[in-house]
Amino acid sequence: MAVLVMQCPHCGAENMTFSVMQAVGHLMPGKTSVVALCAGCDEPVLASFRTGAAQANYVLATQGNLLNDRGFTSLGVWPSKQSLNIPESLPERVAKNFMEALKIRNAKHWNAACGSYRRCLEIALKEFAPDIEARMLEKRIDKLAAEHRITPALQAWAHELRLDGNEALHGLEDATEEMAEQMHHLTYFLLTYLYTLPQQIDGVRARRQAAAATVA
Repeated sequence: MAVLVMQCPHCGAENMTFSVMQAVGHLMPGKTSVVALCAGCDEPVLASFRTGAAQANYVLATQGNLLNDRGFTSLGVWPSKQSLNIPESLPERVAKNFMEALKIRNAKHWNAACGSYRRCLEIALKEFAPDIEARMLEKRIDKLAAEHRITPALQAWAHELRLDGNEALHGLEDATEEMAEQMHHLTYFLLTYLYTLPQQIDGVRARRQAAAATVA
């Protein structure tokens, strides 16, 4: 059976097997396109190959991963796989946990995604308030606001995320897609505010000081 093995652009699962359901030859000989379905989320992709003299039926009957078949040249897969967009300048552990939460969200596991974003926030905020005992996310958020590291609006939104994360982990109601989206955006903005923007400001100041020194 012909398959594609790759990361799913829909659910984000890596090394996922796509079953090839249909193969169509193009008007120009030597090119074939196939439609394949993800074994995880059942969403489709379209892949095109330069196949030489091989016909569409031959491609459909080929055994194994078409993307690794030396007889075919891949011309592209659509949609392309999702890029994992994370804020810049994050500590390694914070970045790792944010990427995990992002992958889980892309896979549409809303409860797990909400819990993962909450964990990422706990790890990130712990660096700014290490004196506050573990599992006291509420106090860490308030401390950042009191020190003017985050705005009052971000403080209020962060408390909403904290409560949503608690509900996803311990509540009776399942998390929703909207809840996971909100938690994603809040975590992204908080990390950008705490890590990315200060680093960018420091970079601009350093370049300005270097330019001033050159002029002097």
